[in-house]
Amino acid sequence: MKHNKKRNTAFLYECLIRELTKAIVQENKTKQTKVKGLLREFFSKGKPLKQELDIYRSLMETKEVDENFSRRLLHESKIDFTKLDRKEVFNEQTTLINKINKALGGNAFGNFVPNYKDLATLGLFFQNDNLNAKKRIMLESKVVSFLTKKQQTKTEMKPIESLEFKMYVKRFNETYENSLLREQKELLSNFIVSFSDNGLGLKSYLNDEVGRLKEEVSSHITTADTSLNEKFKKVRSKLDTYRSRQIDSKMVEEVFYIQDLLAEVKRNAN
Repeated sequence: MKHNKKRNTAFLYECLIRELTKAIVQENKTKQTKVKGLLREFFSKGKPLKQELDIYRSLMETKEVDENFSRRLLHESKIDFTKLDRKEVFNEQTTLINKINKALGGNAFGNFVPNYKDLATLGLFFQNDNLNAKKRIMLESKVVSFLTKKQQTKTEMKPIESLEFKMYVKRFNETYENSLLREQKELLSNFIVSFSDNGLGLKSYLNDEVGRLKEEVSSHITTADTSLNEKFKKVRSKLDTYRSRQIDSKMVEEVFYIQDLLAEVKRNAN
């Protein structure tokens, strides 16, 4: 069963939200304006895609219900889905896809969406009219499974209040103004998105970035400067501890300053 993510309204919305998040962190006013414009144009109250998005949300936000209720909810949601003007929804999706490509680029569709598998399953469930009975039942069972599943306590990332995060970013911006490094902007972008995906995207990013930093730090330990040698050894030891540490704002801040340290060493070497 092949799923076309660009025809999944909930996925398109999530891509725009993540593009807006990155634009805010990077202080890219032009991009912010473009994304907000698309959100207003296609997801304002009464718009076809907003109506379809609400159907997806009603299911995605339903958790730990009994099987009988979940099957009734699916049945009624499918009715609401089919009541929408499918041709109008398709045309709106086409227009939005074209505008995203033009305004933000095709990479916007490559954003990491943590609940993508569930969104894809829902998308297939809603558009399963051409599937045989066996596949329709399989899809329904999958959706029922995540509606009835008991939610596990998430311990990997502790949510940070909106105000606390704003102060966190403000402190960085005041310190570095417009001189943030590319890798620092990427770090902050992944950090802010982590509040909606329990840190999955941030964890993936840090796994690669910490590995890169380790290699770069190790390359500097052979320097003849004894004091620098000791500093880099301490930095490498710090990076080694991240494997067993819980990801939090303190770790993100430490990585941020390590990135800055290595960039400064490069500038001085040149």
